[in-house]
This record gives sequence, C-alpha cells and structure tokens, in this order.
Amino acid sequence: MKLVTKIATIATLASFMFAGVGLTWGNTYSDGATGMEAAGSFGVHFDVNDNTTVGWENGLMVGLSGPAGSTFRLGYGTVTTLGMSYTWWEGAGTGWGTDLSTAVDFDLTGTEATDAGDFAVTINLGLGF
Repeated sequence: MKLVTKIATIATLASFMFAGVGLTWGNTYSDGATGMEAAGSFGVHFDVNDNTTVGWENGLMVGLSGPAGSTFRLGYGTVTTLGMSYTWWEGAGTGWGTDLSTAVDFDLTGTEATDAGDFAVTINLGLGF
C-alpha cells in the first residue's frame, strides 16, 4: 500500500510539474466595515487541462473556462466566493507570458466581517509559462 501511495503522489506532482503555471500579483478592492478597502493579492495557478485551473489566490481557487475568453472562478477561503475574470491584455512575447486581468468575486457565505452578497474587484498582473 505504501508503494501505491508513493507512486500516486509522484504521478500527481509530476502532472503539476509539467503543467502551465501562472503567477498573479495585484490589488483587491472591496466594501469593508468602514468603506472601501484595498488589499494586496498574490496567487499561483496550475493548468489541469485546457479548460481548468487549480490554485491559490487568497484561498483555494478553481477556474473554469467561460465564454469569450472569460473564466468562472470558485474560491474557498475565509468565505466561499463565486466570480468571473477576464484577461483584457496579453503580451505577445515568447517564454514568460504576461497579462493584465480583472476579476469580480461575490461572497456566497458571510462571516462577522462580511455579508453574503458582498463583492471584491481584483486587478492582476499575471506572469506565466
């Protein structure tokens, strides 16, 4: 059983190792208790296939390809979020790809600090290969 676990672990890590990797860095703007709040945002995303990504951006984030180049986002952090992002500029170079994107995420659940239905807008600079 230990051998099967090791083989499954190595196969899983190898699939991420050769997948497309994207790094995002930006700002998140949301409605806080005292008004508009801004916070830094950093994320890393791994391509599972051509239509799905899994990663971390202020919590676990799953992305699914949507219409017209958009991406549906489902986030699992301090609250569960549902949102959409759109990459509105992509670099044309080779090697490291760069892009600028905007995401809007709606809170599906609430906490003491946020209510269900609150939303956040994130503007990201993305680097990927």
